[in-house]
Amino acid sequence: MGCEIEELGRNEKTKQDIAYGCDELGRLKSVLIHTPGEELSLINESNYEYWLYDKVPEISGYIKEHKSYQELLESNGVKVYELEDYVDENKDQIKKLPNLTFLHDIAVISGKGAILSRMRPPARQNEDIVVKEALNNLGIPILSEFNEGEGFFEGCLLLSKETIFVADTERHTYPFIREFISNILKEFDEVIYTRVPKARRYMHPDTVFNRVREDLALAYLPAFEETCLFTEDSRKKIDFKTFIQEEKGMEIIPVSDSEQSRLACSFVPLESGTIFHYDTALDRETTKNLEKEGVEIIPFHPDAMLAGGGSLRCHTLRLCRRKN
Repeated sequence: MGCEIEELGRNEKTKQDIAYGCDELGRLKSVLIHTPGEELSLINESNYEYWLYDKVPEISGYIKEHKSYQELLESNGVKVYELEDYVDENKDQIKKLPNLTFLHDIAVISGKGAILSRMRPPARQNEDIVVKEALNNLGIPILSEFNEGEGFFEGCLLLSKETIFVADTERHTYPFIREFISNILKEFDEVIYTRVPKARRYMHPDTVFNRVREDLALAYLPAFEETCLFTEDSRKKIDFKTFIQEEKGMEIIPVSDSEQSRLACSFVPLESGTIFHYDTALDRETTKNLEKEGVEIIPFHPDAMLAGGGSLRCHTLRLCRRKN
């Protein structure tokens, strides 16, 4: 009888029905976080590159910093959900996935449901399976996922209820991008596709572009080799900067090569015009340009977390934003 009561209590904890959707750049209300644990011990001097880390992480320091970031989110009114609390069937997988902490790579949450990635094997295989279970237990439906075929697709960015941004990086295969665009245009009006260099520093879309406000973004423009606009019945080449500025009314503050390598474009907006960001990411000139625009930066200092090569954005799966 005692075991039955314990099981009932656990199931009540995992089954939720939460508000979701991050199409608009409103106030951040909730996020999904995975505090890394014993899976980091899989990484050593002989295999850290295989696991896509920049160096072997100092485990206790990494966990401490990660928890400090969670506290920073909560102190700014953000509800934090812990991944492991919403995973049951695939809980054993968590111990095998040292990159699972980078949840933003694995899913994006629109008002119509979650857009799931297919993570590139072998280092990141099965992460999407774990995240899918957690999202299901949080009551967030799956809008888009990859079920068959050989390939991978690690991430896209929501620009609005109408527009999605996809970067063709080393963590994507073009057939999967074409499949994604074809399917997602049934739900969104347009997809901005850009080809970037196949290099680790451009691993995901947010390494080259990110919104600060509805009318302001940071971007590393030299990475945009070719850009196309896809709609349901057309495809045309565009100049990214011109299109974003003239058609979307969004000014771009360019970042330098050095800043891009320090993850300048990869931050977490708390709300339009207020961002959480590594205090190591931006040059003083860029910071001044943001200050002139009235942007507030809530700084976070990374040390041990830099071993994974990821940003605060990588660690943060935004679940819900709401306009005031």
